[in-house]
Amino acid sequence: MITGSFLALALFLGYAVAVGLSMAATFGISKASPGFVAEDYRIRRRYKFVQDAVWLVATTAGGYAAALVIGQTHPWLGAIGLIAALIGVLWVNAWEMRQRGIEHQIAMSLATALGVTAGFLIRLR
Repeated sequence: MITGSFLALALFLGYAVAVGLSMAATFGISKASPGFVAEDYRIRRRYKFVQDAVWLVATTAGGYAAALVIGQTHPWLGAIGLIAALIGVLWVNAWEMRQRGIEHQIAMSLATALGVTAGFLIRLR
């Protein structure tokens, strides 16, 4: 029971950190340089690459935060759960998927797996 509670808390915290950091970076970049982000109401290609990199950093932080909560109990269960949750939401959000394009959607999925794994490895080392 306690392990399940820690797992749920770890998944929630990891998700909140990853999405929160990504949103903060997106809003900050958009406010600082709107011309860099979009042109003629379309997201610019350069910004999509920046967004991929920001997502990698955000998922690394989210993985680290989740690993802080779950500890040594079942770390890979937490990592796999967080990866599945983040990628699931990434692919379900059809509007953003159309805006990004399939290449960046796949890149962000790979970044999710790499970032969460890196976050867990950094914490568990």
